[in-house]
Amino acid sequence: MNLRCYTGIAARQIVFLHLRTIGFVMFVLLTVAIAIDLTKNLEDVRQTATAGDRPFAPLLLEYLGYRAMDIVTRLLPMASLAGAFLAELLRHQRMENVIFAAAGAGPGLVYAALLAVGLVLGSVQAGLEGWLRPAAIWAQVDLGLGAYADRFRRGEMGPEWFTDETRAIRAMVLRSDTPELRDIMVFEGIHQETLSRITYAACAVPGEAPQEWVLTDVIHWEGEPGAAMKPVAAARESMAFPLLPAHLEYHRVLGFYLPNGPLKEVAGFRELARWADAETAVARRFLAVFLPGVFAFLGASLSQAGRSGRLTSWWRLLPLGALGYVTLVSVKSFWALGEFGVLLPWVSAGAPLVFAFLLACFIQTILSGRLPRLRRRRQACGPRAVGREC
Repeated sequence: MNLRCYTGIAARQIVFLHLRTIGFVMFVLLTVAIAIDLTKNLEDVRQTATAGDRPFAPLLLEYLGYRAMDIVTRLLPMASLAGAFLAELLRHQRMENVIFAAAGAGPGLVYAALLAVGLVLGSVQAGLEGWLRPAAIWAQVDLGLGAYADRFRRGEMGPEWFTDETRAIRAMVLRSDTPELRDIMVFEGIHQETLSRITYAACAVPGEAPQEWVLTDVIHWEGEPGAAMKPVAAARESMAFPLLPAHLEYHRVLGFYLPNGPLKEVAGFRELARWADAETAVARRFLAVFLPGVFAFLGASLSQAGRSGRLTSWWRLLPLGALGYVTLVSVKSFWALGEFGVLLPWVSAGAPLVFAFLLACFIQTILSGRLPRLRRRRQACGPRAVGREC
């Protein structure tokens, strides 16, 4: 079989069938998710349109566009798994696999088609995960509609605590494009039995140097341990603290929601626990190109494992589908372990993909009869077992 068979009409038909089926599943999932979202937020859209004297229909379409970007990013791997599973069932129902096998086509034809499907969907997933979804989320926040607008709204929040090895800061956080700390209390000497210094400042803004914060309206209380602390006032003072403006601008926002620029800045700053969350998000964006293709391959392999000769063993499909779903759900579980620092970021992002790929390869090895035990079993069955289970 030459190279042209992997790009010929048969291969293209398999590619288009998988893409159409995955697209249909994605459309169904998107429709259901949008319907659920509108039941919660349609009234808010109407009130926002009325308050801002804006036409209702264009505002609703804008909001739905932002929500669709987020939903498709989260559900495309699921659509790839289920769509490839259904596509292989359709091919088997039409006996395409039997016809191609009779014509001398091996499983490499399907592998090549799934590789093309993975490249197409992986490009879409990478674009959504890295650029379109973060942009849509923060556009929705600026629009003031939906759950993200409530969770990530701009403005003052707190009080919040920040610590390093010797100091603790309690302050209100202004989450905006020009972030700052307000109503600040700095406690120094937290590593000792008694505090060595207490500082109050009305406001702190980023300075010119990295990790520099400029305090205004400062009052210090300082003294010997056990003695009374005397206040000393200062109009302006600089303080070095391991905190970046991006940490405040996106305070309490998980890394995978951040645009690429702030995400790289936070991920490169390893002096806070927030680093693990941001580095996991970076790993997710790099590996997003493989995510739909791996699960499309797994879905197709699970579907092929449900065949029994020329028939479909329907009783197998339910546990096989459940196995695929559990494998997909484990991806988010591993991501959470990376975000909390339990696993290394690249391990948490890559381990479930490697497992899903190896599981699909193992299934394909069984289906091809290359395992020694399986070959012995088939030889024991004899020629009468052709086309059915032994």
